[in-house]
Amino acid sequence: GQTHCNSGPALLQYGSRVRQPDVLSTVSTAQTSSCAPFEEWPHVDNGVTCGGCRALVQTAPYGGVCDTYCASFGHKCVAAAEEKADSCEEQEQKRCDEEISGTSDMLCTCERESEVCWDGVGGLVKEEGNEVGQLETTSLKECESSCNGNDACKSVTFCRKWGVCFLKDRTLSGMEDAQRHEDCKSFFKKPCGSDGVPGPPWSGGGGGGGGGGEGDQPLVVTVVSYNLFWWNAFGQNPWKSDHIIRNIKNNLKPDSIGLQECDEPGRVGNGAGLQRASKFDGAQGIMVKPGLFKTGDAGSRDLQATGKWGPRYVTWVELMDEKSGRTFWHFNTHWCVHNGNGRVCNEDVRYRGAQNMLDVIKEKAADLPVVITGDFNARLEERGPQHFLANGFELAENAWVDCIFYSHHWELRSHGTGDAAHSDHRPIFAKLQLK
Repeated sequence: GQTHCNSGPALLQYGSRVRQPDVLSTVSTAQTSSCAPFEEWPHVDNGVTCGGCRALVQTAPYGGVCDTYCASFGHKCVAAAEEKADSCEEQEQKRCDEEISGTSDMLCTCERESEVCWDGVGGLVKEEGNEVGQLETTSLKECESSCNGNDACKSVTFCRKWGVCFLKDRTLSGMEDAQRHEDCKSFFKKPCGSDGVPGPPWSGGGGGGGGGGEGDQPLVVTVVSYNLFWWNAFGQNPWKSDHIIRNIKNNLKPDSIGLQECDEPGRVGNGAGLQRASKFDGAQGIMVKPGLFKTGDAGSRDLQATGKWGPRYVTWVELMDEKSGRTFWHFNTHWCVHNGNGRVCNEDVRYRGAQNMLDVIKEKAADLPVVITGDFNARLEERGPQHFLANGFELAENAWVDCIFYSHHWELRSHGTGDAAHSDHRPIFAKLQLK
């Protein structure tokens, strides 16, 4: 996706250190330190490492569970899979806490535990600081991860369109002079749990950034996606449900949340202080903080991408902010993952679901602002998630198979991953500001 802001030669008068695209051929790929060097990883099977903090490791010492393996050397599991033919190729994706049985090895992706969160300035700062590294990537998360692994890096200039991330040594607060730029934006490290920053001077706001709605009221929305692990956390081990509901209410504090594996929306809403905003179909839908929005059109549609556990849906709701009068649409989904019951689920099926889902988004929202949340049961590189990126959406946050996407109408103010609180998925969140 691309932003739709003005840019041009005026950028040069601010002394930007961002290089122009015609010299990007000189950029070299940087090593990320978001995990320990592979030589420090225990029980790597036959020395098979896959890059990106993933390796083929022995199952026996860790009960076939990647969570246990990663924790054994102070890391956290972010992805797990059963391998094919002792290689880096996946045979089947697994949950991090799921036992991978009947095999002597497994693919585990492990990253260092981090207390660093990230925020955005809302544009490109005038003084970016010195360059301490570069990375060829179109992923903001990978850009930030590379900075996390570089002690000299305090902020980044991320240019998705050019496919490059510049690591910077300047510490930012979010109050620096900045300007809109179509291709590149500044992001910076901050302590987790700290407040968001006001918008830059040109954004027309303060105390959360400007939006320019009715009465010049800004619209800043905290969007969350969370798979609740219902069959386990609310069924077999109901003590876990209290932790999950408290996590939503006290830690995540969403304005709008897309839930997956939510069999009883009323129970969650009552406990977390939320109200249902959309229809719930396939145990997934959208809830909002009471008093913030008026709800308009809401509904669901079968994506025609059925797997073992039955039809998969997109749910949606049109939300109008009570203060600013501005409107946006929230779409939520949970895609198929397993074969069975005479049905096949694979990348092709999920891609078909993505195409059908995008058709619904275009039909309903047209050119109005959109946020998309979901458990996509697919790696970001799959054609399904990539279909949104290829059609103008930006990625706000991705953890394992969960994503938040947003349309060009928004500025990404901050984003991150929360505590699983006994779910098998970590919730993800993004603070978005309407331009």
